[in-house]
Amino acid sequence: MGYYLKSICFLSSLIYASMTFALESTDRIEVNILKAYNQNILVLDRGIEDGIFRKDHIKIVSRDGFIARGICLKTSMSQSHWKIYRVTRPELVSKDVTYNMLSINQSQIPRDLKRFTTIDLENYFAKNDKSKNQKIIELQQERIAKFDLPESVSDTESFKTENQSDFAQFIDRNTSQEDLSRDLSNAKIEFFASPITWQTRDWEEQEHYGIRISNFGLKYQYQIQAIEKRIEYQDPYSEITYRSKSTFYDADLQINRVSKNSSLISHAHYHREKIGQIYYPHRDIQLGVMGWRYHIYEENPENKFADISYIPIFNSFEYSTRDGENIEEILGIRHQIQFRVSSYFTENVTNQTTLTYSPFMNAEDNYTLDPDNVLSLASTRFSWDLKNNFFFDYSLEYEKDLFRSNVYGIKAENTTQTVQLRYLWDI
Repeated sequence: MGYYLKSICFLSSLIYASMTFALESTDRIEVNILKAYNQNILVLDRGIEDGIFRKDHIKIVSRDGFIARGICLKTSMSQSHWKIYRVTRPELVSKDVTYNMLSINQSQIPRDLKRFTTIDLENYFAKNDKSKNQKIIELQQERIAKFDLPESVSDTESFKTENQSDFAQFIDRNTSQEDLSRDLSNAKIEFFASPITWQTRDWEEQEHYGIRISNFGLKYQYQIQAIEKRIEYQDPYSEITYRSKSTFYDADLQINRVSKNSSLISHAHYHREKIGQIYYPHRDIQLGVMGWRYHIYEENPENKFADISYIPIFNSFEYSTRDGENIEEILGIRHQIQFRVSSYFTENVTNQTTLTYSPFMNAEDNYTLDPDNVLSLASTRFSWDLKNNFFFDYSLEYEKDLFRSNVYGIKAENTTQTVQLRYLWDI
């Protein structure tokens, strides 16, 4: 009876310890190095009783700043084996120094190291004798570890960080070369074509196709797309049918989470379209260097999120006059306000809805708002994942272009329905 009681107490204490000391992102646990293997594998004096589990992702720091990152390969009650990578200051790695271990389980493990989370290495390493390791540590503590110390306090990472301005620290946090390389390599490419399109304003029928390259990185997100449209169009003045072609190029960049709920965005756009002898636009160039996006919620940056953004955009717009003989140009700033929401409509169908409001400030009128040049857009797209990254999309778009209405005397509103086939794969 006493044996079973002791077993129950032991299991209870183990469960309590796991619940109490589970490695969270805010935890800071002191740790020492017990042994080093080849290929940057270290044995640390923390294990299951400290809430350490296989596949945990940590960073190791000391008073001198950031030292390294690691992935847990094997755990026992009081020890754990770690694959160490991104060692910034190898001269500070020593058995006679106490470090702090911080969880970064929320951070993505580099693609070339993910194999360490799938291979079972439990029986690969020999068991460490804790008493022998303690003797080695005591012997090392008797000598002066002068080589471990930085040459001067001003050379330490913590000193440099503390003495940086707020702006410099902001730049350092959001311009990581490692994050940039990681996110840029995690890209997807899409080809799409739309067999059928109907438009209500001029009873257009059209085909269009394009390519899109994008990613959903942790820090840097971008999208580049090119779209070509071939249109059969009935001119509202002469009722003559024309064939026309339009070209769109878009590029978007987002520096994700510069604060808890905010990101920085940039936008570039080029559009050219000819309808009969009329160019609208002859050339539409939009460039937004920096804007702001507020994340209302985000469970998945690709399919489940809601956000609102604002970006001022320099806009150079050229268009044909009504007779098609001359090209006019307007310059100014377009204030783009956009709301996006995306969610799962069913298990295999997602929906994304976007609302955009873009008033224009004319440079010729000392950048005053032009009530006759406001562009409003609303779109919703349902994407059905057929299988193996092959999608069937249905889109409904609404456009209200007051400037076009004023120039050509046609109605400002237009709706577009598009059926699209899309194929996506990782680069």
